[in-house]
Amino acid sequence: MSPAALAASAYEVVLVLCGLWLTWKCVLAPAGPAGRPQRLAPWDIPPIDFACFLCFAFVGATAVSAAASYLLKHAHLSEDQSMVAGGAVMHIGILVGVAGFFAAYGARQRPLAGDSGLRADLLSGLATFLIGVPIVAATSIAWDYVVTKLGLPDDKQDMVQILEDSHSKGLILALVAVATLLVPVTEELVFRAGLFRYFRTRVPRWAAVLLTSVLFGALHMSWSSFAPLTVLAVLFCLAYERTGSIRTTMVAHALFNLNTFIIVVAGLGQ
Repeated sequence: MSPAALAASAYEVVLVLCGLWLTWKCVLAPAGPAGRPQRLAPWDIPPIDFACFLCFAFVGATAVSAAASYLLKHAHLSEDQSMVAGGAVMHIGILVGVAGFFAAYGARQRPLAGDSGLRADLLSGLATFLIGVPIVAATSIAWDYVVTKLGLPDDKQDMVQILEDSHSKGLILALVAVATLLVPVTEELVFRAGLFRYFRTRVPRWAAVLLTSVLFGALHMSWSSFAPLTVLAVLFCLAYERTGSIRTTMVAHALFNLNTFIIVVAGLGQ
């Protein structure tokens, strides 16, 4: 193994050990979270308002992507550059749409950040990330075995493939910025603060967690990452429900994406 791979392996082992310790201390220990109240309040909006939330996000993504496509059609971007730029533009469009929804319906919304404060959200996001590392790693190992046995395509997410193949530092930096700053915000707003928050009090809780998490894993369109991403989404749902702050899962999501880049760049796989 290269020195970078050895260093990354040691780093991942430390993350796993920290995650196991936190899992025992915060989840499995007798004084764990069983008696702590859930801070996520019900999202009491009519179905038509929720439909508007989805429409705002979709229209925002479509409109901004169309405008950017028109402006960039003469930019002569490579295929990889176009994919990264397209992903960034789509997520910006979703943010524009969601921001428009909350601006229009603000009086009917409950706060997304809770009352715990930014520092507490950063710490809970870090804890969520560390607890998730050994769980997602174990899921990934087991799922790789299933994918191989079933003969499913051992494909990779497009962004991971670009990261492995590209030799452009600028493109890699742009990809890291999109995946660690933009994607966690948009995906957490849509999947956790949107879909999960709406359905958790309207269908059985387990169904809200499972269905939104499976959708999250499926929309990333990669057999090799489907189960790990689904498990990750379950953890994010539980963390959001426990803390009541979407900033917790945004921080955890960003850290997971950053950790993925470290693993890939070091040559340890996905």
